[in-house]
Amino acid sequence: MRFAIYGAGGLGAYYGARLQAAGQDVGFIARGTNLETMRAHGLRILSPLGDLHLPEVKVTSNPVDLGPVDFIVVAVKTWQVTEVAQAMGPLLGPATIAVPFLNGVDAPYQLAEVLGPDRVLGGLSRIFSMIESPGVIRHFNDSAYVSFGRLDNSASKAAERLRDAFDAAGVDSEVAPDIARALWEKLILVSSWTGISTLARSPMGILRDSVPLKELVDRCIDEGIAVARARGIEIAPDYKATMWAFYAGLPDGATGSMTRDIWSERPSELDAWCGAIHRIGGELGVPTPTHTMCYRLLQPIEAAARNP
Repeated sequence: MRFAIYGAGGLGAYYGARLQAAGQDVGFIARGTNLETMRAHGLRILSPLGDLHLPEVKVTSNPVDLGPVDFIVVAVKTWQVTEVAQAMGPLLGPATIAVPFLNGVDAPYQLAEVLGPDRVLGGLSRIFSMIESPGVIRHFNDSAYVSFGRLDNSASKAAERLRDAFDAAGVDSEVAPDIARALWEKLILVSSWTGISTLARSPMGILRDSVPLKELVDRCIDEGIAVARARGIEIAPDYKATMWAFYAGLPDGATGSMTRDIWSERPSELDAWCGAIHRIGGELGVPTPTHTMCYRLLQPIEAAARNP
């Protein structure tokens, strides 16, 4: 199968490299020094699951150079989704499917507005990886997981083909029985602590050990679950306990990518995380005071990063 990896960052480059190593035809869409280094020296993966060096990769900044593909793995930042969707025309064949592995719940619907719902699967990933240097991806945890499925939960042969390709590449994968619920569960998981972490300039260990901060995180969890349920998403009664068990297993120094971006004065996914709970809660009449506080206090910092 032919794949286009739209966004060769820590996530996209990792999965693209594994797919190419397993024999798939993969093209990467990248930019800047990462693009130039991959052209000259290929792509290197440093991972607990096994290092990998691809001396030659097909990489470009222009989708025209790749032509039609079977699957487009969308791995850009959330605020870039609509822009890249409008640039995907040259990648589209008769049955091309786009699957976003982004945080938040909006990306598959944004893609569907441009490409049409039949060309889009909802998708999510669980991986800790980053660009260590141009052309070099550092993967930190001992797993990589992807999940995807049609937004209406109907059967999809394309999703099954995609699962088989990732399985063959050594990536844990599944066709989700309810991808919308999975996306909401992940959004609640990341948004509930990153806003508090960012404002308090504190990693997970401090949040867990501080009673006042832990209470704020707990309120965020309740708000996220309430908004999801008002949206018609069935969140399990024990999901909150599952979240705290996950948080308990994170390293003391753990921070979210949104937090690291804001602390480094880079544009972040604030709008897609805390902002999404605030926005959708407002649309549905569900109060989200803690998420709203985080969102509004961080908005000026986000604006400064986008308009220095």
